[in-house]
Amino acid sequence: MLFEELLSRFIKQFEAFDGVFLFPRDEISLEEALEGMVKDEEIATFAISQETPRYQILREGLTKMGVKESHDYPSLDLGITKAHGAGAETGTLAFAFRKEEDHLLTSLPRVHLAVLEKENLCPHIAQATLPHLKEEDPPRYISLVTGPSRTADIELTTVTGVHGPEKLYLVVV
Repeated sequence: MLFEELLSRFIKQFEAFDGVFLFPRDEISLEEALEGMVKDEEIATFAISQETPRYQILREGLTKMGVKESHDYPSLDLGITKAHGAGAETGTLAFAFRKEEDHLLTSLPRVHLAVLEKENLCPHIAQATLPHLKEEDPPRYISLVTGPSRTADIELTTVTGVHGPEKLYLVVV
């Protein structure tokens, strides 16, 4: 299956579960997409789990917009992490972390921005997850996430953001 078809299938499923596909989309730059998210979600603080050049670009862009980096995870507006894989069939993201701090960035901030490398998009979530389980030193935390946090166990009314972020955004690079 061509990447464009796989991505299109993934986006359809991801958005069906209230995920927001941020970039690449609508002929806007990553900076413009981030500015829109920061404004719409009133983002004032953020933390990033990765220290690579790609994530440094995100850090610099957010800082330039006046968003402050913080390590006070429970009060963060935005957590940015690497999605280690994704399954197009269900629109599910796979996260595999060795450090608890990185895992917390997927669940404590009210907004989560996941960054997925396009080569990690698979037809099925099992294909994205199993390689991490077979590693010699497997990750301590593996999470499968389909959309922002939601529950319906409070008087059978659906509520978002109770057990995780209220919003889930995705950037594919």
